[in-house]
Order: sequence, then structure tokens, then C-alpha cells
Amino acid sequence: MGWDLKGWLGLQCLALVLFVSWFEGHWLGLDEGVFWLFNGWLVTVPGWAGFVAVANQRWIDGVVALLMAGFVFRHAWMVSGRERARICCLLLLMAGAFALQAAAGKALPIERPSPTLVYEQAERVSQLVPHIQAKDASRDSFPSDHGIGFATFLLFAVYQFPRRYLYVVVPLVLALAMPRVLSGAHWLTDFLCGSLPLALITAAWLFHTPLAGRAIALLTGLVEGVLRRLRLIG
Repeated sequence: MGWDLKGWLGLQCLALVLFVSWFEGHWLGLDEGVFWLFNGWLVTVPGWAGFVAVANQRWIDGVVALLMAGFVFRHAWMVSGRERARICCLLLLMAGAFALQAAAGKALPIERPSPTLVYEQAERVSQLVPHIQAKDASRDSFPSDHGIGFATFLLFAVYQFPRRYLYVVVPLVLALAMPRVLSGAHWLTDFLCGSLPLALITAAWLFHTPLAGRAIALLTGLVEGVLRRLRLIG
């Protein structure tokens, strides 16, 4: 596709508004309200602390990543030929986009500790359920790498996969992105104003300029050759 200046500018402006409004402190009330709501549930809702501890296991992240990859591969299996190669190229672009965004996030001169480290009186999942090693704190939580991965996958799904898939993908991604917020390892805005703006900027350049199309055109021939050798396309 060619340049879609309106879409490109719209995503860039939305990313800027989210970040600047957070930087100026307009989201602090929401951040604190969400944190104390979920933190209170750890001791008032039976079984909640155990659920949150399990949901924050590293192996759960691996399972989620496999589910996402399985979703993409299922879509690729339902098509054939050049379209299957194009989807594989999209996977490569998605991985590259995540790596660039994660590097950009780490380069931001912002250090923000988790709410569980900011508030000494906060309940900690690791103390309430000590037999399960769960992530409930980070000394540099902004932006969330976890959130960058989910936001990147969601935007690729919105732009590249059939609309009917979104009824499953959108609520699934939103639900799977929440465990770090539930445990207090991240503020809500680590996702909304940190991870999401990075993904929006990436989407602006990939899907509202010729960049993604040209990258896919360059990669498709190579990927088709690999898939033929593996007998995954005719």
C-alpha cells in the first residue's frame, strides 16, 4: 500500500497523547485506584491470591506465546501457496517489531518501580502464596515488555487477520495481559501509556506506509523457497 497520511498521523498523535498525559500525571488516580482494588482482593477474595500467583508463572507466559503462535499457524494452515508465505513473513515482522519496541522501551530514561515497591503496606503475592514463585514487583516497570508483546500481537491481528478472528483474539489478549497488573508487578499505565504507544507507533509505520509491503515483498521469495523445501507449500 502507499502512504495513508491520515492513519499514520492519527496513530502517532494517539501514542503521543497517551504518553504525555501519563507523564504529566493525569493517570495517577486511575493507576492507584486499580492497584488498591486488586491488591485488596488478594486478602478479601478466597483463592484469589493463589490464582494470581499461578497466572504470573513464567511457564504461563510460554504457554501464552505458544497459543499466539498456534493461532497464527492455524490461519496459515487454512491458506496455501503465496498467502502462506506472506503470513510467515508477517511472523518475522512481528518478531522484529517486538524486538525493536523492547529495545526502545529499555532506552527510555524513565525508571518507575512497581506499586508493590512504592507502597510498603501493599500485600505481596509472593508472601501470601510463598510456595509459588510469582512475579509481583519490578524496579523498572515502565513500559511493560509483557505488554509490548501483547499489544504487538493484537495490532498485527487487527490489521492482518480476518475480522471474525478478532472476537476471540481481542478479549483473549486483554485477559492474558492482566496478570502482572493483578499482582501489582505493573501499573495499568505501564501497558496503556507505555507499551501501547510503542505498538501504535510501530503500526503507523508498518501499516500506513509502504514499509510492511516492501519488507514482505523482499522476504516472500526467500520464505517460499524454505517452505517448498519443507514441503509446506506446493
